[in-house]
Amino acid sequence: MRNRDKALGAYLGAAIGDAMGGPVEGSHARRIQRLVGEIKGLIPYQKPYSLNDPQPGYALRPNAGAITDDTFIRVDFTRFFLATKPPRTPDGLVQWLLANADFSGWWPPIIEALYRVERGEVSAEEGGLTFFQGGGIGWWTPVGILHAGNPDGAAAEVRNLSRIWKAPLEQDVLAAVQAGVAEGMREGATVESVVEAILAPCGPLACKLFERAIAIGRKARNVDDLVAGLYSVALMPELERRHIEEPPRARDAELPPVITPLQDSDEKYMSSFFAEQAPFALAAFIYAKGDPQIAIPACVMLGRDCDSTATTVGSWVGALHGESGLPREWVATVCEVNRPDVDLRDMAERLYQLPN
Repeated sequence: MRNRDKALGAYLGAAIGDAMGGPVEGSHARRIQRLVGEIKGLIPYQKPYSLNDPQPGYALRPNAGAITDDTFIRVDFTRFFLATKPPRTPDGLVQWLLANADFSGWWPPIIEALYRVERGEVSAEEGGLTFFQGGGIGWWTPVGILHAGNPDGAAAEVRNLSRIWKAPLEQDVLAAVQAGVAEGMREGATVESVVEAILAPCGPLACKLFERAIAIGRKARNVDDLVAGLYSVALMPELERRHIEEPPRARDAELPPVITPLQDSDEKYMSSFFAEQAPFALAAFIYAKGDPQIAIPACVMLGRDCDSTATTVGSWVGALHGESGLPREWVATVCEVNRPDVDLRDMAERLYQLPN
């Protein structure tokens, strides 16, 4: 049986991670340290550290606790699951989103993938084989919640539905992330059992990426160690170079070449590839031993696409510890600040009430 505290924890933990990382999204870790210092909780969107102003497709308001597009799109996905019944198919997801999603905050190329299917240019099941990779790691939390205690079921469903946009490697990563959420929701779950669930659905390359991150997380004594370890070996190509240096798509590809990191930067410095995002989140999860008050801020302090990485670690720690294990101030702030746009608690409650 699904546990209400854990279901709300996973959903609200993901929103907290998104909101905490949003104000410094796209920053180099050293830039965050220079301009903000140690992040211990929710901060507002403001200069000089925020690289973007509030706007559709990002955060809609400057308040501390405001969510970004990662959570707004997750709400669209939540509405899909609330409105449909299994078995859910990629084509069914395409048609539902085209008819019902609020695309005002979506990135245009992601929407175009749906129209490609509608125009008959590619099937929903094979869309990801010809589509660029990266982006959207945080949309799928409802799958892990619906498959509470069943990591294999969560992995299978997200792998199937994500084929609209994802090739095999990123399907593996999404399957791993939601398997971790599903395991975290199991009564008696532990940090180690969540890690085992994350690794279970992975092919050879995803396993290598995650195992490297686990080693970095276990060795780190502080966030500086995490930054040094991950930046030295785990960076993927920059966002603006995605079409030039796209990482491998195959499950059994070799590790991508190591990218030499910048020592600091005041320009946008990020990648949207899952081969970076999920390992960053897992390293922070391991380093913090699953503690929400350490894991989420540590993930944000890593910089890069830190609303996406922190939303991932937020879903894991929220599932593992439940809403009751998250700081009350974070939960209350995120729910209240975003209420004019979306009732996050209501979304989580309705998802929890769906039959398994």
